[in-house]
Amino acid sequence: MDLSVITSNNLQLSTDRLSITLMNESHWPDFQRIQADNEIMKYIGPVLPLDELKTKFLDRIRPFIQEENHWLTLAIHHKLTGEFIGSVGFKLDSINDQRAEIGYLVLPQHSGQGYTTEACNVLKQFIFEKIKVRKIVAHCTTGNIGSWKVMEKIGLLREGELKMDSFLNNNWYDGYCYGLVNPLYC
Repeated sequence: MDLSVITSNNLQLSTDRLSITLMNESHWPDFQRIQADNEIMKYIGPVLPLDELKTKFLDRIRPFIQEENHWLTLAIHHKLTGEFIGSVGFKLDSINDQRAEIGYLVLPQHSGQGYTTEACNVLKQFIFEKIKVRKIVAHCTTGNIGSWKVMEKIGLLREGELKMDSFLNNNWYDGYCYGLVNPLYC
C-alpha cells in the first residue's frame, strides 16, 4: 500500500462529466447544504448543530497525515456547469489490513443520473491502482436503497447483513456490509 500518493494534487479526479477534487475551505457552503438536508441524512446520521458541523468539516479538510479513520472528502462538480452535485470520500479503515471504506452523499436533484456511480468508480480506481489497498468496504442501512445500488453498480459485493446495527435519528436500522478485494491481489 502506498500512502504517499494521497495528496491534493493526486486527488484531482475527473470523468467525462465530472470534476472531483478534495474539499477545501471554499466548500463549506456545499458541505453545510448536503449535511443539513434531513432527507439525505435520514440513513446516515443526525443533522448536526452548526458548530458541530463546522468541526466535522474542518476535520474533513485537514491534511492527510497517514492515519486511520480520517475521512478524505472530495467535492463532485459538473464539468460543464460547475454545479455542486455532492461528495464522495474514503478513509483508511485499517492500514495494517490495507482496507479503505468509501462513502458518498448527493443532492436530491442530482440523484438517479449516474453521477454517484461515476464518481465512485473513478475513486475506486484511484484507491485500487494508486494507493493499492487490498480491499474496499462500504456500509449502509438496508433501507438506503440508492446507496446499496451504487455499491453494487461499482462492483462491490454484499458480504453480510447486520440486524439492528445502527441507531440513527431515533430509529434502529439493519445494515448491509459490502466489499471488494483489489483484483491486483486475486
